[in-house]
Amino acid sequence: MTTALDAPAAPASLRTAGLTAEASRAIGEWRDDPAWVREWRAAGWAAWQTIPMPTATTEGWRRTPLSIIDVDQVHAVAAPAVPVRRVADLPEVVRALMGTGASHASTVVQSNGTTVLAELSDEARESGVVVCDIHEAFHRYPDLVREHLGTLVPARWQPGMPSNAGKFEALNAAFFTGGLFVYVPNGVEVSLPVRALNWHADTDAGFFPRSLIIVGENARLAFLEEYASVAAPEGGHPVFGSAVVEVFVKDGGRLDYTTIQDWSLSTAGFVTQRTTLGNNAYCNWVSVSLGGMYTRGTAEVILKGKGTKADMLGLAFGEGTQVFDFHTLQDHQSAFTDSDQLYKTAMRERSRLVYEGLINIRPGSYGSNGYQANRNLLLDDTAKADSIPMLEISDNDVRCTHGSSVGPIDKTHVYYLMTRGLPRADAERLVVQGFFEPVIERIASEDLKERVRAAVDAKIGGKGA
Repeated sequence: MTTALDAPAAPASLRTAGLTAEASRAIGEWRDDPAWVREWRAAGWAAWQTIPMPTATTEGWRRTPLSIIDVDQVHAVAAPAVPVRRVADLPEVVRALMGTGASHASTVVQSNGTTVLAELSDEARESGVVVCDIHEAFHRYPDLVREHLGTLVPARWQPGMPSNAGKFEALNAAFFTGGLFVYVPNGVEVSLPVRALNWHADTDAGFFPRSLIIVGENARLAFLEEYASVAAPEGGHPVFGSAVVEVFVKDGGRLDYTTIQDWSLSTAGFVTQRTTLGNNAYCNWVSVSLGGMYTRGTAEVILKGKGTKADMLGLAFGEGTQVFDFHTLQDHQSAFTDSDQLYKTAMRERSRLVYEGLINIRPGSYGSNGYQANRNLLLDDTAKADSIPMLEISDNDVRCTHGSSVGPIDKTHVYYLMTRGLPRADAERLVVQGFFEPVIERIASEDLKERVRAAVDAKIGGKGA
């Protein structure tokens, strides 16, 4: 079955530079938001106005180049996209991103904040699985959406606290357009992955997708989320946006979550993803970051129920002057919880990696285990990586370890491969591929493993290190 959500044409007032309270209200009217969503947007705008903009002296933002972002030049919404009925009717650039050969329980393509293609298999639909545009979900599943939306990443993330936390999440709450609602009922196992592609093709407008994923009790879902964007014209301001994803995995549920960010090199964006796990729930989370001029990724897992487990994996490959700014949290809130994090990055030329990660063992989380590792490979003397792993332990009978490393490529490995007949560039490329493989190998789906390998290989290219 194929469906498409036809959003009405955006008012002309939203196609001008500047993010304002009037524009936020107009989006709510344009997308026919329920009253409670419009109130929530207003709270987001109030938070954006009152939370101070981070500076070079703000904890957690000291290495963030916010000077490249000029929100006064950003349009509130993008040019309209045209819905289609099949993949073959998508624009050529989007078809190239889609690839071929893999089967999915659902495929959704959103362009410029509008759903242009939505496919759901008969098997998934008959089992009660829901995959739809978030704006559509407000009207079709109001009780379920209202119970969850904004509870993990509210309009004001930390109300009343003298903190810059939640600044760009508040902007998303005020201006969000697009995003998905995914619901898997209790006991349902979705046999094939659900795939969502968010393509932004308007260089003047911001992108503000917001997604909500709910995996029911003893249910299972594999979810692939991809971000891509068009390149800004030479001399123009960067393409800008802020995306938010809230994920709920109920008791006994399992989520295999893979996200691939491959924005253009003239895009500066924020992606905030927060997951909460019920009793004996499990999440395998893999984050792949390849594109973007500047990327700030915030990945947080709340181990709320007893016996929960989370594997948090990430990789990034940078070149040119790219900056990757990663912030992770493993929040242990119950007894006998386990988290295992491994982030690997390779930086070449003048690219830069900033990593800050925290394992928080809260009172009452006895018997828990937390592990955190960040490994960074510098392929050129001009590349840089700053790694700050942290622990906060408030209970006994726990085991927590963390570590990080930053160093150049091992020349003995390159030399060994060269003695076997490989040119230096190919030898260095093979070493980088092997460096990333421990992360890729832990992806649940074989198809997703190959897709990530292909994306990484395309980024590494033939330059070697």
